[in-house]
Amino acid sequence: MSGRAVVGIMAAIAAGGCSKADLAAAAFVDGLRVLGVHADPPEAYPGDTVTLTAWAVDPRGGPIDVTWSACLLLSNGTANPGCTDGTGNGLVGLGSGLSISMVVPDVDLATLGAPDATYGVYLPIVLHARAPDDVADVVYRLRVRAVVAPGCTIAPPYGGGCLPNQNPTFDTIDPLGPEGPPITTNQGTVWALVARYTTDSDEEYKVPSTVDPTVPERLVTQWFATGGTFPDQPVGGTAVQKFTADRAPSGGGANIDLWVVGHDERGGTALAHRTFVLQ
Repeated sequence: MSGRAVVGIMAAIAAGGCSKADLAAAAFVDGLRVLGVHADPPEAYPGDTVTLTAWAVDPRGGPIDVTWSACLLLSNGTANPGCTDGTGNGLVGLGSGLSISMVVPDVDLATLGAPDATYGVYLPIVLHARAPDDVADVVYRLRVRAVVAPGCTIAPPYGGGCLPNQNPTFDTIDPLGPEGPPITTNQGTVWALVARYTTDSDEEYKVPSTVDPTVPERLVTQWFATGGTFPDQPVGGTAVQKFTADRAPSGGGANIDLWVVGHDERGGTALAHRTFVLQ
């Protein structure tokens, strides 16, 4: 990716290397799953208030409890392993609930680690989700506006490629259209799905380059469902994702929930939900 990397994507604590088959299987949701974390705004100054929302689902039903903490241990570029070793060292409680508001702490920049290829530094946010029969721990990396590219300023006015990051937005999911009543599908039907983003979702930002220092964000789309199968996961921003309606939800019933999660390169996220009725 020529030195550019998708950053800030919510990651499962126990995630490891995956093959294509593993990734396709990971798209199948049959228990507690945190599909993503949405920060509003996704890039904020120390002292700003940010709303964090966990996209947590459990097709088995029952309440989902979520607790949030900021990890102030020295960053290793992603998140210090001590953030999730169970000791609680370095963690500062932020609150509980599927959605909370937090004030971005004024932490030492050395704690956040070196800026990445997008000139971003990130505060690890640890999310612990608990359902009646399962638990899930994930880390979301909140972009802190404390470092900017050469030629940019921390505060406004902003020049080209210097604006703080904003969340991407889905325009629609083709050919399903906007969210509405469940969509009837026959057993074995193959759907060619495309996530359409609004035109302002791939924002421009500066990178270390003497040729073209301002580039558009690359968008990554992830797909999840309680039934059916995907051949590959994730795909690029607007690439075609095939979905085969060949498997009913593990808990029974005919309704298949489909979730589409979008990520930009700097911690921004988007979510769409659709429902199929399998015949």
